[in-house]
Amino acid sequence: SEACQRSHWNSGHKTTCKDFKLSGKVNSTQSVSVLLGKKSSTAVSLVSANGTSKMLNPSKQILFPYEEFVELFNWKKPGFPPCGLLNCGNSCFANVVLQCLAYTQPLLAYLLEKGHRTECRRNDWCFLCEFQTHVERASQSHHPFSPINILSRLPNIGGNLGYGKQEDAHEFMRFAIDTMQSVCLDEFGGEKAVCPSSQETTLIQHIFGGRLQSQGTLFGGAAIGWLD
Repeated sequence: SEACQRSHWNSGHKTTCKDFKLSGKVNSTQSVSVLLGKKSSTAVSLVSANGTSKMLNPSKQILFPYEEFVELFNWKKPGFPPCGLLNCGNSCFANVVLQCLAYTQPLLAYLLEKGHRTECRRNDWCFLCEFQTHVERASQSHHPFSPINILSRLPNIGGNLGYGKQEDAHEFMRFAIDTMQSVCLDEFGGEKAVCPSSQETTLIQHIFGGRLQSQGTLFGGAAIGWLD
């Protein structure tokens, strides 16, 4: 928890932390919340499963500040009542994913508070711009509506997705997230222009990204490993 981190830091960890000393760019009088890349927020402290938080390499370009993501994660404004989506013919696989994305709080807060359209660098159709329009409409509508502007552009989202065909919801979600990640990277010159480590710092990666960590336990001389 944030309280635990703060207590550990104030109890003397700041005088022995190797990462802190090696960084050379952090003033020891700064609060633990700043050192962890967060503003003072009491709502939630986002840390890894083992309770630690890595300091970013100073040379790594941060595309979307983590502290801004935490603010979106802790967004306090009320959302909007559920708004149904009309089935446009075998479109239930896409409708269910669009509903889940529309109620993913950090993404919802970003689109309604800041928005993507003003920063979009694409000259052609953009899924994130269209999804912002979708979320804005859903937040204002009292009746179900058709997401046809997205459904008619399924081939632009990825793979062999096609309008009017039965498709897999998981596959559509994966393509949608990959497309949003690609859109975020376009703001910085595209995937080829951004180093892999910096690609992990987009808003989409903060929300949907993750890593597998290998762990093992020894029982009577037999090692058992699994992925967490």
